[in-house]
Amino acid sequence: MKAELRTYILADADVAAIIDTRLYPEVAHQQDGSSAYAIYKTLNSTTVDTHSDDGILYEDLIDLSIHAPNVTQMYELSDALRAILSNKRITLSPYNLHIRWTGMNTGYTDNDEIASASITLDITWS
Repeated sequence: MKAELRTYILADADVAAIIDTRLYPEVAHQQDGSSAYAIYKTLNSTTVDTHSDDGILYEDLIDLSIHAPNVTQMYELSDALRAILSNKRITLSPYNLHIRWTGMNTGYTDNDEIASASITLDITWS
């Protein structure tokens, strides 16, 4: 499901205009912060038995860390991501996803060379 989600995110023109293909699983090697990028990783993963013939649902808590050379670009990226990831039901063949944007935390100061934020997504999928 994560590979399909990555493809979905990068297919958005507004997101791609900011990060191009710089969306990495787990860690971003050799990024110096001169260009915006994002990292996604699973914080928690559980399964839910639906007690029906429809099978099992999966619930993943995903952290999407975004980094940009300035605060303006960080917020532009977060706005673009929110437009495609906030409270959405999407089908990414063969998966059906319900994505809830549960929060965004920023922890930058004016002295930081890279503006960063952490977005939390709660994804239920089957």
